[in-house]
Amino acid sequence: MNQTDQYPQRYDDEISLVDLATTFIRRRRVFYVVFVGTLLLALLYAFFMVGEVREYSTLVQLAEDNNKPLESPASVIANIESRWYPRLQGEYRAQNNEKLPFEIRSTNPEETNLIKLTSDASPELSGEVKTYHQTLVDSINERQGELLNRQKKELEQRIASTTEYLEELSEIEATGEAQAQLIQQRAAKLSEIESTRIRIEKLEPAETLVVAREGLDNKGTSKVLILALAIVLGGILGIFAAFMAEFISHVRKAMAVNNT
Repeated sequence: MNQTDQYPQRYDDEISLVDLATTFIRRRRVFYVVFVGTLLLALLYAFFMVGEVREYSTLVQLAEDNNKPLESPASVIANIESRWYPRLQGEYRAQNNEKLPFEIRSTNPEETNLIKLTSDASPELSGEVKTYHQTLVDSINERQGELLNRQKKELEQRIASTTEYLEELSEIEATGEAQAQLIQQRAAKLSEIESTRIRIEKLEPAETLVVAREGLDNKGTSKVLILALAIVLGGILGIFAAFMAEFISHVRKAMAVNNT
Protein backbone atom coordinates (compact mmCIF):
# COMPACT_ATOMS: atom_id res chain seq x y z
CA MET A 1 0.00 0.00 0.00
CA ASN A 2 1.52 3.29 -1.03
CA GLN A 3 1.48 6.52 0.98
CA THR A 4 -1.22 8.21 -1.09
CA ASP A 5 -3.68 5.48 -0.12
CA GLN A 6 -3.01 5.98 3.60
CA TYR A 7 -3.45 9.78 3.63
CA PRO A 8 -6.17 11.52 1.65
CA GLN A 9 -4.88 13.80 -1.03
CA ARG A 10 -5.14 17.51 -0.07
CA TYR A 11 -5.94 20.08 -2.68
CA ASP A 12 -4.67 23.67 -2.71
CA ASP A 13 -8.15 25.20 -2.42
CA GLU A 14 -9.18 23.18 0.62
CA ILE A 15 -9.65 25.06 3.91
CA SER A 16 -9.30 23.14 7.15
CA LEU A 17 -10.47 24.08 10.63
CA VAL A 18 -6.84 24.67 11.49
CA ASP A 19 -6.61 27.27 8.72
CA LEU A 20 -9.76 28.97 9.97
CA ALA A 21 -8.50 29.02 13.55
CA THR A 22 -5.13 30.34 12.43
CA THR A 23 -6.74 33.08 10.38
CA PHE A 24 -8.97 34.09 13.28
CA ILE A 25 -6.07 34.23 15.74
CA ARG A 26 -4.00 36.26 13.29
CA ARG A 27 -6.83 38.74 12.80
CA ARG A 28 -8.12 38.69 16.38
CA ARG A 29 -7.45 42.40 16.82
CA VAL A 30 -9.96 43.14 14.07
CA PHE A 31 -12.46 40.95 15.88
CA TYR A 32 -11.87 42.75 19.18
CA VAL A 33 -12.26 46.18 17.61
CA VAL A 34 -15.55 45.32 15.90
CA PHE A 35 -16.92 43.42 18.90
CA VAL A 36 -16.07 46.13 21.43
CA GLY A 37 -17.28 48.86 19.06
CA THR A 38 -20.63 47.14 18.61
CA LEU A 39 -20.96 46.65 22.36
CA LEU A 40 -20.16 50.29 23.07
CA LEU A 41 -22.71 51.49 20.53
CA ALA A 42 -25.32 49.22 22.12
CA LEU A 43 -24.46 50.54 25.58
CA LEU A 44 -24.83 54.14 24.40
CA TYR A 45 -28.13 53.34 22.73
CA ALA A 46 -29.48 51.42 25.76
CA PHE A 47 -28.61 54.04 28.36
CA PHE A 48 -29.12 57.27 26.43
CA MET A 49 -31.62 56.53 23.65
CA VAL A 50 -33.95 53.94 25.19
CA GLY A 51 -36.21 55.57 27.77
CA GLU A 52 -38.37 54.01 30.45
CA VAL A 53 -41.96 53.28 29.43
CA ARG A 54 -44.80 52.71 31.90
CA GLU A 55 -48.37 51.59 31.42
CA TYR A 56 -51.04 53.98 32.72
CA SER A 57 -54.49 52.57 33.42
CA THR A 58 -57.87 54.18 34.04
CA LEU A 59 -60.99 52.31 35.16
CA VAL A 60 -64.59 53.50 34.95
CA GLN A 61 -67.55 51.57 36.33
CA LEU A 62 -70.57 52.11 34.06
CA ALA A 63 -73.96 53.20 35.41
CA GLU A 64 -76.19 50.23 36.25
CA ASP A 65 -79.87 49.47 36.52
CA ASN A 66 -80.70 46.25 38.34
CA ASN A 67 -77.01 45.19 38.07
CA LYS A 68 -77.06 45.66 34.30
CA PRO A 69 -75.30 48.49 32.46
CA LEU A 70 -77.54 51.21 31.07
CA GLU A 71 -75.35 51.14 27.97
CA SER A 72 -73.37 48.14 26.79
CA PRO A 73 -69.57 48.38 27.17
CA ALA A 74 -69.22 47.76 23.43
CA SER A 75 -71.36 50.85 22.74
CA VAL A 76 -69.29 52.96 25.12
CA ILE A 77 -66.04 51.82 23.47
CA ALA A 78 -67.53 52.63 20.06
CA ASN A 79 -68.26 56.19 21.26
CA ILE A 80 -64.71 56.52 22.60
CA GLU A 81 -63.04 55.30 19.42
CA SER A 82 -65.28 57.06 16.92
CA ARG A 83 -66.11 60.34 18.72
CA TRP A 84 -64.26 61.36 21.86
CA TYR A 85 -60.75 60.02 21.19
CA PRO A 86 -60.50 61.41 17.62
CA ARG A 87 -61.69 64.76 18.99
CA LEU A 88 -58.89 64.71 21.57
CA GLN A 89 -56.33 63.90 18.90
CA GLY A 90 -57.59 66.77 16.76
CA GLU A 91 -57.42 69.22 19.64
CA TYR A 92 -53.87 68.17 20.53
CA ARG A 93 -52.72 68.49 16.91
CA ALA A 94 -54.34 71.93 16.63
CA GLN A 95 -52.61 73.15 19.80
CA ASN A 96 -49.19 71.54 19.34
CA ASN A 97 -48.98 70.99 15.57
CA GLU A 98 -48.00 67.36 16.13
CA LYS A 99 -49.51 63.98 16.84
CA LEU A 100 -50.50 62.96 20.37
CA PRO A 101 -47.29 61.33 21.72
CA PHE A 102 -49.10 58.32 23.17
CA GLU A 103 -52.02 56.08 22.26
CA ILE A 104 -55.13 55.58 24.38
CA ARG A 105 -56.66 52.10 24.12
CA SER A 106 -60.13 51.31 25.40
CA THR A 107 -61.19 47.80 26.42
CA ASN A 108 -63.83 46.01 28.48
CA PRO A 109 -62.38 43.51 30.98
CA GLU A 110 -64.17 40.21 30.56
CA GLU A 111 -67.37 39.67 32.54
CA THR A 112 -67.38 43.21 33.99
CA ASN A 113 -69.18 46.50 33.39
CA LEU A 114 -65.86 48.34 33.42
CA ILE A 115 -64.23 50.47 30.76
CA LYS A 116 -60.44 50.38 30.88
CA LEU A 117 -58.27 53.05 29.25
CA THR A 118 -54.56 52.25 28.88
CA SER A 119 -51.57 54.15 27.52
CA ASP A 120 -47.86 53.35 27.27
CA ALA A 121 -45.75 56.45 27.86
CA SER A 122 -42.59 57.68 29.55
CA PRO A 123 -42.91 58.97 33.12
CA GLU A 124 -42.20 62.49 31.82
CA LEU A 125 -45.56 62.40 30.02
CA SER A 126 -47.55 61.13 33.02
CA GLY A 127 -49.19 64.53 33.52
CA GLU A 128 -50.44 64.70 29.95
CA VAL A 129 -51.61 61.09 30.10
CA LYS A 130 -53.65 61.84 33.20
CA THR A 131 -55.12 64.98 31.64
CA TYR A 132 -56.30 63.25 28.48
CA HIS A 133 -57.51 60.16 30.31
CA GLN A 134 -59.54 62.43 32.59
CA THR A 135 -61.01 64.19 29.57
CA LEU A 136 -62.23 60.86 28.19
CA VAL A 137 -63.53 59.89 31.64
CA ASP A 138 -65.51 63.14 31.78
CA SER A 139 -67.10 62.33 28.41
CA ILE A 140 -67.99 58.83 29.60
CA ASN A 141 -69.46 60.08 32.88
CA GLU A 142 -71.44 62.81 31.13
CA ARG A 143 -72.99 60.27 28.78
CA GLN A 144 -73.68 57.85 31.64
CA GLY A 145 -75.28 60.64 33.70
CA GLU A 146 -77.65 61.48 30.85
CA LEU A 147 -78.67 57.85 30.49
CA LEU A 148 -79.18 57.51 34.24
CA ASN A 149 -81.42 60.60 34.41
CA ARG A 150 -83.41 59.37 31.44
CA GLN A 151 -83.89 55.95 33.03
CA LYS A 152 -84.93 57.53 36.34
CA LYS A 153 -87.52 59.72 34.63
CA GLU A 154 -88.95 56.74 32.77
CA LEU A 155 -89.30 54.80 36.01
CA GLU A 156 -90.86 57.78 37.78
CA GLN A 157 -93.34 58.17 34.89
CA ARG A 158 -94.16 54.48 35.23
CA ILE A 159 -94.91 55.00 38.93
CA ALA A 160 -97.08 58.01 38.15
CA SER A 161 -99.11 56.19 35.50
CA THR A 162 -99.48 53.11 37.71
CA THR A 163 -100.60 55.30 40.64
CA GLU A 164 -103.14 57.02 38.40
CA TYR A 165 -104.47 53.67 37.25
CA LEU A 166 -104.62 52.52 40.88
CA GLU A 167 -106.76 55.55 41.76
CA GLU A 168 -109.12 54.67 38.94
CA LEU A 169 -109.43 51.15 40.30
CA SER A 170 -110.20 52.49 43.75
CA GLU A 171 -113.19 54.40 42.36
CA ILE A 172 -114.73 51.28 40.86
CA GLU A 173 -117.43 49.66 42.97
CA ALA A 174 -117.99 45.98 42.58
CA THR A 175 -119.23 42.99 44.52
CA GLY A 176 -118.52 39.30 44.63
CA GLU A 177 -116.01 37.90 42.20
CA ALA A 178 -115.45 41.26 40.51
CA GLN A 179 -114.54 42.78 43.87
CA ALA A 180 -111.97 40.02 44.44
CA GLN A 181 -110.41 40.69 41.03
CA LEU A 182 -110.21 44.41 41.79
CA ILE A 183 -108.44 43.70 45.05
CA GLN A 184 -105.94 41.46 43.27
CA GLN A 185 -105.29 44.13 40.62
CA ARG A 186 -104.78 46.79 43.29
CA ALA A 187 -102.37 44.56 45.16
CA ALA A 188 -100.44 43.84 41.95
CA LYS A 189 -100.20 47.56 41.09
CA LEU A 190 -99.08 48.44 44.61
CA SER A 191 -96.41 45.76 44.38
CA GLU A 192 -95.34 47.12 40.99
CA ILE A 193 -95.07 50.63 42.38
CA GLU A 194 -93.00 49.45 45.33
CA SER A 195 -90.63 47.38 43.17
CA THR A 196 -90.18 50.33 40.79
CA ARG A 197 -89.32 52.62 43.71
CA ILE A 198 -86.76 50.12 44.96
CA ARG A 199 -85.36 49.93 41.44
CA ILE A 200 -84.96 53.71 41.38
CA GLU A 201 -83.16 53.65 44.71
CA LYS A 202 -80.78 50.99 43.41
CA LEU A 203 -79.81 52.88 40.27
CA GLU A 204 -76.00 53.09 40.32
CA PRO A 205 -74.28 56.09 38.71
CA ALA A 206 -71.01 55.72 36.82
CA GLU A 207 -67.95 55.70 39.07
CA THR A 208 -64.36 56.54 38.27
CA LEU A 209 -62.25 53.98 40.10
CA VAL A 210 -58.78 55.16 39.12
CA VAL A 211 -57.27 57.63 36.66
CA ALA A 212 -53.90 57.02 34.95
CA ARG A 213 -52.52 54.66 37.57
CA GLU A 214 -48.86 53.98 36.80
CA GLY A 215 -47.82 50.36 36.40
CA LEU A 216 -44.79 48.95 38.16
CA ASP A 217 -43.21 47.16 35.18
CA ASN A 218 -41.20 48.81 32.44
CA LYS A 219 -43.01 48.27 29.12
CA GLY A 220 -40.16 49.62 27.01
CA THR A 221 -37.36 47.68 25.33
CA SER A 222 -35.29 45.83 27.89
CA LYS A 223 -31.74 47.13 28.21
CA VAL A 224 -30.56 43.64 29.12
CA LEU A 225 -32.09 42.33 25.89
CA ILE A 226 -30.33 45.04 23.89
CA LEU A 227 -26.98 44.15 25.42
CA ALA A 228 -27.54 40.43 24.86
CA LEU A 229 -28.35 41.04 21.18
CA ALA A 230 -25.32 43.33 20.91
CA ILE A 231 -23.03 40.57 22.20
CA VAL A 232 -24.40 38.12 19.63
CA LEU A 233 -24.33 40.63 16.79
CA GLY A 234 -20.88 41.89 17.78
CA GLY A 235 -19.52 38.34 17.74
CA ILE A 236 -20.96 37.66 14.28
CA LEU A 237 -19.75 40.96 12.84
CA GLY A 238 -16.34 40.56 14.48
CA ILE A 239 -15.79 37.10 12.97
CA PHE A 240 -16.96 38.32 9.58
CA ALA A 241 -14.68 41.37 9.76
CA ALA A 242 -11.68 39.20 10.76
CA PHE A 243 -12.04 36.92 7.75
CA MET A 244 -12.77 39.84 5.45
CA ALA A 245 -9.55 41.50 6.64
CA GLU A 246 -7.64 38.29 5.85
CA PHE A 247 -9.30 38.08 2.44
CA ILE A 248 -8.42 41.68 1.60
CA SER A 249 -4.83 41.05 2.71
CA HIS A 250 -4.55 38.08 0.32
CA VAL A 251 -6.04 40.11 -2.52
CA ARG A 252 -3.51 42.88 -1.99
CA LYS A 253 -0.62 40.40 -1.95
CA ALA A 254 -1.86 38.79 -5.16
CA MET A 255 -2.17 42.20 -6.85
CA ALA A 256 1.33 43.13 -5.68
CA VAL A 257 2.76 39.90 -7.15
CA ASN A 258 0.97 40.48 -10.45
CA ASN A 259 2.24 44.05 -10.67
CA THR A 260 5.89 43.03 -10.21
